[in-house]
Amino acid sequence: MLALKFLKLYTIFGEIIMKILKYKKTKNNEYKITTDKDEFTLYDDIIIKYELLLKKEISTEEFKDILLENNKLKVYYAALKIINTKLKSEKELKETLKKKDYNSNEINYAIDRLNKEGYLNHEIYIEAYIHDMLNLYLVGEQKISNDLLNLGFKENEIRPYLNKIDPNIYKEKINKYINKKLKANKKSELEFKRKTLNELINKGFSKSDILSILDNISIAINDAEIEKIVTKLYYKYTKKYDLNTTKLKIKGYLYQKGYSNIDIDNIIDELKP
Repeated sequence: MLALKFLKLYTIFGEIIMKILKYKKTKNNEYKITTDKDEFTLYDDIIIKYELLLKKEISTEEFKDILLENNKLKVYYAALKIINTKLKSEKELKETLKKKDYNSNEINYAIDRLNKEGYLNHEIYIEAYIHDMLNLYLVGEQKISNDLLNLGFKENEIRPYLNKIDPNIYKEKINKYINKKLKANKKSELEFKRKTLNELINKGFSKSDILSILDNISIAINDAEIEKIVTKLYYKYTKKYDLNTTKLKIKGYLYQKGYSNIDIDNIIDELKP
């Protein structure tokens, strides 16, 4: 962009001819061109296309067009480097390039060219994304689908690949998650199921799949946990309320936590001074 601004200074009073003094091959696929006005770096694609190695001079107007095309190539090669490092959707790639302050014309050129050359293959990306999500993360079909939609893909592109997934894979993930939670569980059966259901729905699993497993689980009342809760609440409430109100509040709390018809009198009798 600085080169373009520089050239504008020479075109205010009409066309100017620049003398090309020398070329020097630099890193990667670039040449440094020294003129009687300044030094410029161009890609060899541009050098070949405009046969610049054969020219001794060039007008600033023509060179300005060359620089504009070179800037587009710069964005194209930057985009190519990005997707060679990590597979990206078209939407992700555009957002990444925008953050690098490239203009929309340059970005659109790069995206169009990458699409034509097959580098932004939707099918490959979707299949690879689903594979990674299933193997690396605890997610269900809905979460995968929503993520791909947010990445710019369409439902009719996504659905055929999701339909290939064996439904038992999701159920196995649900079952594994529930069994792990059960090992450390101190909640009532009702609260455990309610919380676990919400957690798994948020991870994109279907409600029917989750309930098909949760409905077959039975959790015994944890007497030690009940006693711990009642003791804690007893000492908290008796500072403010009489005994009957304290009992009502404790029973209300236990009910909210999924414990019903719990006899707390024996526990409280042992706590009373």
